[in-house]
Amino acid sequence: MTSKIDITISSDLDYENLIADVVVNGKFFGLITNEPSKGLCYEAPEGQVSSEPIELDTLIAALNEAKRQLLK
Repeated sequence: MTSKIDITISSDLDYENLIADVVVNGKFFGLITNEPSKGLCYEAPEGQVSSEPIELDTLIAALNEAKRQLLK
């Protein structure tokens, strides 16, 4: 099955820099931040991230795409 990966780059008042939301098949799987003091980090906000299983290769591809878009 082919997964649909959606990355949304946005601004959030809780972060100094832009963030990248990671959504696969319509389910939120976390976000990538790029804060000056921390560098690139993955976050899974409690109670907001899908508990559905996801293929590891799909998640890695989604995270790499989020990183690429965030840093361009």
